[in-house]
Amino acid sequence: MAIDIIVFALIAGFLIYRLNNVLGTRHGDERQRPNPFGERQENKPPLAADANGSIIDAEAVPLVSAPLIFDGVVDPARDADGRIRQGLQDIADVDRYFDLPSFIGGARYAFEMIVTAYAKGDRDTLRPLLSPKLFRDFEAGIVAREQKNHTSEITIHRIKRAQVIEAHLGGTMAYVTVDFDVEETTVTRDAEGRIIDGDPERIFSVEDIWTFTRDTRSSDPNWLLIETRAGGDAA
Repeated sequence: MAIDIIVFALIAGFLIYRLNNVLGTRHGDERQRPNPFGERQENKPPLAADANGSIIDAEAVPLVSAPLIFDGVVDPARDADGRIRQGLQDIADVDRYFDLPSFIGGARYAFEMIVTAYAKGDRDTLRPLLSPKLFRDFEAGIVAREQKNHTSEITIHRIKRAQVIEAHLGGTMAYVTVDFDVEETTVTRDAEGRIIDGDPERIFSVEDIWTFTRDTRSSDPNWLLIETRAGGDAA
């Protein structure tokens, strides 16, 4: 799906019970918005024990990353040289809380949330999930739609597949690119409600490729979407 159709069109429910981190600025009376990647902080051990059983700060424990499980997350055919798996392991080596299944789960939620927020023109939801540059691109699409008095409806029926196709460290920044194979219905209507694009009765298969990034030094679990592009023909 081209960026102007979705425009990650990332993560569409706004109240996901188990994702309880708040994104954006709080004023005290607004509804909390979920952080699609916030679950990883719930499992963060605040304390650890040394060899003598004494309680110590977990941050003082040397990093020891467990081997990642790649089945179903990385396509072996696309990673014949092991580059993707190595990139993910490099990220895990510097981020003790990086959990691949949780990341993919968060990316799936992110996709639905961002697609839905874009369709609704919900800038408040989009802003903390996108890089500043990408947010400007998304907002430009929303403004163009609003100026024409057009409305967009996007229904995601299912995400058939979400697999990592690129992963690497750039300094302290982690970059992970996910290929989404999605079934969705899209409709654009004019000011009178007439359909000018899409079909509410047809489910389309689309492929989107999204790149997320996060500073591994940060305690903030949120990954930002920094790039979207259309993939090849979805199966």
